[in-house]
Amino acid sequence: MAGDREDATGRVLVSKQVDGLLSDGPGDAESRLLNLMQERCYRFFCEAADGVSGLIPDRAPLKDSGNGKIADRYRVASSASCGFGLAAYAVGMQNGWESPEDAGRRCERLLRTLVDKVQHERGFLYHFVDRRTGRRSWRSEASSIDTALAAAGAMVAGSVFGGRIAELADQLIDRIDWQWMLNGSDTLSMGWTPEDGFLSSRWDRYSELMVMLLIAIGARRSPIDPACWYAWNRSETLHCNGQPFVTYAPLFVHQYSHAFFDFRRWVLPDDFDPWQNSVLAHRAHIEYLKGLGQRYPDRFGHYDQSLWGVTSSDSASGYRDWGGPYRDGCFEPARGMDGTVVPSAAAGALPMVPKLALQTLRHQFEMYGYAIFGRYGFTNAFNPATGWIGPDVVGIDTGISLLMAENLMRESVWDAFMKHPVAKNAIDRLGFTPRAETA
Repeated sequence: MAGDREDATGRVLVSKQVDGLLSDGPGDAESRLLNLMQERCYRFFCEAADGVSGLIPDRAPLKDSGNGKIADRYRVASSASCGFGLAAYAVGMQNGWESPEDAGRRCERLLRTLVDKVQHERGFLYHFVDRRTGRRSWRSEASSIDTALAAAGAMVAGSVFGGRIAELADQLIDRIDWQWMLNGSDTLSMGWTPEDGFLSSRWDRYSELMVMLLIAIGARRSPIDPACWYAWNRSETLHCNGQPFVTYAPLFVHQYSHAFFDFRRWVLPDDFDPWQNSVLAHRAHIEYLKGLGQRYPDRFGHYDQSLWGVTSSDSASGYRDWGGPYRDGCFEPARGMDGTVVPSAAAGALPMVPKLALQTLRHQFEMYGYAIFGRYGFTNAFNPATGWIGPDVVGIDTGISLLMAENLMRESVWDAFMKHPVAKNAIDRLGFTPRAETA
């Protein structure tokens, strides 16, 4: 990878120590940090992927194992991680982190496995699969959102690489039976299992659903009606500086769709503006954490404009689906919040609130260094109040960090996704028009 060197085992070694990374060398400190973070995140998608199948695990250890290998306990692959990986390989090739041949081989190997080997139901990939065999793991569901994220990554890869990779990407995308996942409704089911059929939970409120709906509406096979875009509930609103926004507590829901579809440039002829909505949600989130820090300094006093970011993550007591705000004017901890900081919450916010996101990422890096920044970038989560540091990185969080940094600096993920015929179909079928200031 650019800027690194290799030892005798072929492992990539960072050429500078953290102490000097932001104080010398060409370019501003924030750009150097983002480039370093991106390359470390890219390393995850290269090294953690199974050497035969190419499938990408749900998580990997933060600290270097000493041999560049991933332990067998990390054998479960995530379909969403694979989607982020497909997009990452396109970014890696474009930025010269690998040759087009090497990045293309990684991408094609993963796509071939997803198309020919990974277990699915009517095109819907299982949430978790064994990274060696591609068989369903943990009795997980055939997941609509994880399939959508895999398809989104495939769209990016197909647009960038072309050729055989584009053909495989289209096979993965076009076999998805979106009408089946509606199961007679105007909202998509969250998934299906062989044991119980369709899950009762549906995509009927604000969440990361927008990219899924856009792909389903723009699909070349089995598209859903554009009216499904308007079927989910938009009434759960909060306010930021007097402006309403639709929300759900974990911050990632305001990021995943924006990693692919360029809502900055396209608007619909209604009152809901996804881009502005997410900008407001991020600003409200920062104010919420600052309020917690002021009200409860012992547990949350580290939360301020320089140290913020909470989204679904690991914690000292297990996985938590946390975030905020959840009520106007309320600065109380919710969902078991304990002071944990999630670096990907800020990295995923880079296009929406770039100055604030860069400020906290740099602060985290400079304050905690290699304790929270390892072989594959930032840890999934850490708690400055207790000293707890998560032992792992998580594929989807590593992926959103890489992609959003790329969109901020070069916009290449947006450009590739928006060029794909499925994205163009969604624009036409829903009646998107260019935003006035970008037309």
